[in-house]
Amino acid sequence: MELEDLHFKLKELGIPETDYYLHGLYGSTDDNDKIALTIVGGKHGLAYEVYFKEKGSVHSLERFFDKNEACLYIYQEFVKSIEIKDKYS
Repeated sequence: MELEDLHFKLKELGIPETDYYLHGLYGSTDDNDKIALTIVGGKHGLAYEVYFKEKGSVHSLERFFDKNEACLYIYQEFVKSIEIKDKYS
């Protein structure tokens, strides 16, 4: 899955662009107070870091070496949050 695909899948779920940051390409223009995916270079090639940033501090950092896995992780996190919201609303 490409970042663009993830962006459109999140839009289909009704997730506002202000709720996510996809390496500055899609979603919000900054990564504060939202789930974010950034691409970083490492010893073994590219890594995809998924995290939640709050007040400048990174929380719940997950690192993937496969872009598809990183995108699926974010997608599944949003699906879970919708299911929880629906259950308790």
